Amino acid sequence: MKFRLPNKFTHSPEHMLRRAGYFYIFDQNSQQGSFIKKLTDQRYPRFHLYITENPTEIIFDLHLDQSATRLTGQTAHRADYESEEVKQELTKIYHAVNSFKN
Repeated sequence: MKFRLPNKFTHSPEHMLRRAGYFYIFDQNSQQGSFIKKLTDQRYPRFHLYITENPTEIIFDLHLDQSATRLTGQTAHRADYESEEVKQELTKIYHAVNSFKN
């Protein structure tokens, strides 16, 4: 699930997302950075957030990882993209980052 905001923030996405309980991770396989928020002391389930930033907007793309990839070499995993939990979490992120707007 995605939402977009104008890129008019006083801080970096990483700084703003810390307020919402997220931390940055870097996937060596995909060579892509993203943010996660753990829901338990286990690795899964966790919210997984991708950020796309350009001069005019920031796109937040969130899903809920339910479990890890089952087979080595596969990228598919069990995740929720449109669940009520994802919608509620996007609302929390929206309120956390909006406090940093110019």
